[in-house]
Amino acid sequence: MKSQEQTEISHVGTIQEINEKSILVRIVSTPTCISCSANGICNASEIEDKIVEVANKKNQNYAIGDVVSVSLKQSAGLHAVMLGYIYPFIVMFVTLIIMINIVDNQGIAGLTALAMLVPYYGILYLTKSRQKESFQFEIK
Repeated sequence: MKSQEQTEISHVGTIQEINEKSILVRIVSTPTCISCSANGICNASEIEDKIVEVANKKNQNYAIGDVVSVSLKQSAGLHAVMLGYIYPFIVMFVTLIIMINIVDNQGIAGLTALAMLVPYYGILYLTKSRQKESFQFEIK
């Protein structure tokens, strides 16, 4: 069985706002972010503070100013890297190979490969509500 440290990415934060659907938590940057095993994929490790939205479950009793621990499954962080970097690279690479075989002009092939990122990120933007469900933070 894996420990919590291996399966979750967590950060300490302060509750900034509470409404019916969500709780907004400001993540406090700490020096421990540098030593975290997920610091390469977690944007919370940057110098500036981040505001994270957590679903407000009705049975939670929190107040503005409470210090809480916010966590996200590590697999969600890896999924974000795949969506943001790996899949777009594959789309560009495959498009470039296909276009080089179809068109003799490498400039057109390269521009077409870059242009394929527009529909990719467009689709990602249109499905952001669905993506948001897979990246749910929790208060521990």
